[in-house]
Amino acid sequence: MIVIGGVKPNLVLVAVVLVTAFGGFMPGITWAFVAGLTANLLVGDALGSVPLVMLVVAALVAGAGRLVGRAVWVTPIIAAFVGSVVADIGSIGLATLVADASAVVLPTDLVIGAAFLNAAICAVLLYPARAIASRRIADESAAW
Repeated sequence: MIVIGGVKPNLVLVAVVLVTAFGGFMPGITWAFVAGLTANLLVGDALGSVPLVMLVVAALVAGAGRLVGRAVWVTPIIAAFVGSVVADIGSIGLATLVADASAVVLPTDLVIGAAFLNAAICAVLLYPARAIASRRIADESAAW
């Protein structure tokens, strides 16, 4: 398990953000569901909670891509930051639905620290992901 400064990075989230930012909505939600379900089986969260929050993140990234365009290089970094906050709060919210809701404390410092860490990892992987996407992903799909 990787821990940097007391914060665990969410590599599935970073992958979902990059795939959605460069591949589009359909590859993003496919990756979000498959990788989220796989990660959910490996961790002790409630079944379906990780794919659900990853699907929300993929939808947010696709919406941001439509709003500002996929060519802007800072969009995936901001999307990783916001998506990390949304995913962490969503996971905590879903855990309160399953577990005892009276003992829930929102660890704001860990949520913000994880968001910065995930955005930094996304920034480091942005150029290699863009280079791979330019070779593997078609610019536009056929409209017929």
